[in-house]
Amino acid sequence: MQSNLHDFRAAARILTLLLTAASSSLHSQALNRNLVLNGDAEACPTAAQNATDPQVTNIPNWTTTGGFSVGAYGGGSFLSTSDYLPVSHGSKFFYGGPGSKPSTAVQTVDLSAAASNIDAGQVKFYLSGYLGFIAGSYDTINTINLKAEFQDVSGNNLLVSTASGPSTADVNVAAGLMLRTATGFLPPNVRKARVTVNLSSSSSGYNGYAADNVSLILTTDALLGANLLVNGDSETAPQTDNGYPVPGWNADTQFAVAKYGDYKMPSKTDPGPGDRGAYFFTCPSSHSQCRAYQTVDFSTAGKLVDAGKVSYTLSGWYGGDTGYPDNADMTVTFFDASGNSIGSAVRVGPVTNSDRNGQRGLLQRSTAAAVPSNARSARIDLYFHKLGPVTDNLDAYADSVLFQLDSIQVTGVTNAATSQSGPAAPGEFVSIYGSSLGPGTYQVAAGSQKGLGGTRVTFNGIEAFLTFTSANQVNALVPYGITGKADVVVLYNGKTSDAFPLALTDSSPGIFTRQYGTGQAWAVNDDRVTFNSSAAPVSRGGWITFWATGQGQVSPQGQDGEILSGLKNVVLPVKVNIGGIDATMVAPAVLIYTGEIQVSVWIPSNSPAGDVPLVLTIGNTSSRKDVTIAVK
Repeated sequence: MQSNLHDFRAAARILTLLLTAASSSLHSQALNRNLVLNGDAEACPTAAQNATDPQVTNIPNWTTTGGFSVGAYGGGSFLSTSDYLPVSHGSKFFYGGPGSKPSTAVQTVDLSAAASNIDAGQVKFYLSGYLGFIAGSYDTINTINLKAEFQDVSGNNLLVSTASGPSTADVNVAAGLMLRTATGFLPPNVRKARVTVNLSSSSSGYNGYAADNVSLILTTDALLGANLLVNGDSETAPQTDNGYPVPGWNADTQFAVAKYGDYKMPSKTDPGPGDRGAYFFTCPSSHSQCRAYQTVDFSTAGKLVDAGKVSYTLSGWYGGDTGYPDNADMTVTFFDASGNSIGSAVRVGPVTNSDRNGQRGLLQRSTAAAVPSNARSARIDLYFHKLGPVTDNLDAYADSVLFQLDSIQVTGVTNAATSQSGPAAPGEFVSIYGSSLGPGTYQVAAGSQKGLGGTRVTFNGIEAFLTFTSANQVNALVPYGITGKADVVVLYNGKTSDAFPLALTDSSPGIFTRQYGTGQAWAVNDDRVTFNSSAAPVSRGGWITFWATGQGQVSPQGQDGEILSGLKNVVLPVKVNIGGIDATMVAPAVLIYTGEIQVSVWIPSNSPAGDVPLVLTIGNTSSRKDVTIAVK
């Protein structure tokens, strides 16, 4: 029978390659949708037709102060569809109302449905709205804002984020509404958000400041090891044929995206990002400078920042047109918890016409350094500079801009088959979790290797072989030669994690399942073809083959990273229990790949039917009891 079991090595090999990151499926009614009700004013039953009309007081879902009111697009003194407006606007918008009083509207949003994700540090918020004015002077337009106060269950503020109104320099229109945003990560214990639309008073006979399309969206994103800029690659499709407004960015009204290959624009064969998409950023303005920016709050990483363990990367592709001196660059400015800037802005770029040898296209520029102590947020500014004749439009371009925080750290080590933490055995497959552990795009080894994707892992200083690496997960093989306990250290991109203490044991059996934990085991029925399942159960008296890790020492002695030319026996005693009944082994359990054993066992004639528990015991340690096979 032993020789026939070799047929299953191909199936086992598939399981080895399946040891990749399993993305958790997170479903919550608080995620991935706008949580602000009536944020576009469309639920209001009436709307004023002129700015001095009586205040509209029936504004569902909002508590208002001052003259806060609702106006109709196209009304006598209101914004029309030819003004600078949200592309997806309805028929109504919010404005300050008759008189010149400051006006506000407040709404409290329940976030408790996302509590588990928030407390795990997995939730990013995106606060946005269109802010501006109806008509008249915009000298103090930046006094209006959109604010979110993130609070605990008792109403205490844990984080406050503000999307400020446009600055005077941003406004190149007589009247209109401009997208303004703020992003960041929610601290644990946040359970609600108090969203405020603040329309400061103006000097005319009415409060002419206005807002529309107010939105608060929560997503599950990584704070570390990911681009924190929304639409940093410019690929979120523009909402109009002229390429603006650009989603995600607070910008000059002329900031837009253009298509590679359009008339007199860079083509996909010109210098530029190798993975470029369809669009890039531009600003065809006659002004001397054009600006777009984003703000990111990362106060949840405050302890790591102050300990000097967080670095940042600022990078992008910048360039211009043939023979034009115009250029683009980008800066980052860090701020403390009170909003005070820390040090000077750090700049990357520009790429000059000389750098490009007069050629149309874009070149990459980047910088990286430690995030300064006490920093809690950052503003990233993308600039386009007019250096050529003022009679021409500004001809400078940017693409694939990135602001990323990194802090290499190991947060947990689990059995790769069971997804459970605990002591590990020599030769075991383990999954190492954390941040900034490896490349943003995961890599899988053809077998196993050291230094996969630039990631290196050591156990007590002994470098381990790896099968998978990514920013948040690395799968490694525990070296055979370590005993007692192991300090697990990950090295990537010139940075080294703190040591993670891992206890060691003689065996830590884990059966590979389809969910990397509980449920249906990966097993082949005795026809040697069919994978065991509820739809294809094995008969009593038949046999199955399944795979596991955590076997401990083998004979002949195991070698780290070896490619087996023959089978190796498990040193410790191996037992299998099916449905509460001890089962007889078809053949000894054997190591068929480094870190992976093959077990073949007879199904007891008196086994229960259905999905029954499958438990593997090696030495004195048993696998988890919620793994099953299907028996008929």
